Amino acid sequence: MSYCPDCGVEIGNAATCPLCGAKNPNAASQPEPVYGDAQDAPHSHFFGEVEGAEALTPMEKRKIAWEVISVAFSIASLVITAINILVAGRLSWSLFPVSSFVFIWVMATAFLVINGTFRLRYTLAALDPPLFLLALGIFTGDMSWAWKLAVPIAVFVELVAAGVVLQILNAKRKGLNIFAFLLVGVAISCIGVEIFVDLFVGGHIHLGWSAITAIALVPIAGFLIYLHYRVAKTTNLHRLFKL
Repeated sequence: MSYCPDCGVEIGNAATCPLCGAKNPNAASQPEPVYGDAQDAPHSHFFGEVEGAEALTPMEKRKIAWEVISVAFSIASLVITAINILVAGRLSWSLFPVSSFVFIWVMATAFLVINGTFRLRYTLAALDPPLFLLALGIFTGDMSWAWKLAVPIAVFVELVAAGVVLQILNAKRKGLNIFAFLLVGVAISCIGVEIFVDLFVGGHIHLGWSAITAIALVPIAGFLIYLHYRVAKTTNLHRLFKL
């Protein structure tokens, strides 16, 4: 059995060590397959690796996925609407699933089709959930819960998520700190949700379950930050635990 010459981890017949990347001197070399024609070589296809298939770029794959989603949602929306009209004689319950399809389709359009325009993509993605909730409020005939509760919660959670993503992107070294940022984001989101619910229902704030959640999550996040910036930075954990 082969061991890594650098960190001593058992690596078998792997070409390189999965931990430190050192080459395995005992790895058996595998001959590369030879194809008589370039068109006979396997190419990456939307449905997997296919012999002789035309190679697709990542953008082409995303467009194909978007087209499949669009066609599937269009057919589903037409069928649901037709059933609703035939049974009830008017549009009623079908508005809810159709609006959900539109919500998902807009998100898919933002991340699969729109390319190279960062602001347009994320602006569209950010506006989609609040507009979807407002549409549900219109369909139910009661805009109060959508305008005063659902939309503020959606916007608040989006802002927290944006803050967490920016914090992760700006981190010079990524590891356990990512999980810490996520836990803090969840704790802040829970507190915000309970504040909005309390104001909507009773007109005053009384933190309960969200405070308990935050008390449980924040110390864990702090411990992960400590491990990341102190222990993992000064100690080679792979060598310490013989990983």
